Amino acid sequence: MNKTPIEMPPLEWGGYLVDYLFEFGPTVAAGMGNGPITGVELLAWQELLSVEFQPWEARLLRRLSNEYLDESHKATARDCPPPFAAAPVLKQARAENMQRSIDQFLA
Repeated sequence: MNKTPIEMPPLEWGGYLVDYLFEFGPTVAAGMGNGPITGVELLAWQELLSVEFQPWEARLLRRLSNEYLDESHKATARDCPPPFAAAPVLKQARAENMQRSIDQFLA
């Protein structure tokens, strides 16, 4: 089976925040698994690298961390689609699934 890598759609704004998120890590170790980043981690990271987030940026980074963690849990399902619905790869996968279903029905 040939797997095509799924590319992230282009961002119109805020790409720097995604870069920050993945620089310090979208999740942290928490108990029996991963958890979202906390305000403490954000504050420590800002102090360490002399970066100062606006309040809305900090809230957005925490939300992105939560969304990343949520999506990573969903992605453990074999048939989990990518989180963006308009991906060309998703359209191709749907077409292939539909063709397989038709072939099985007609067989």
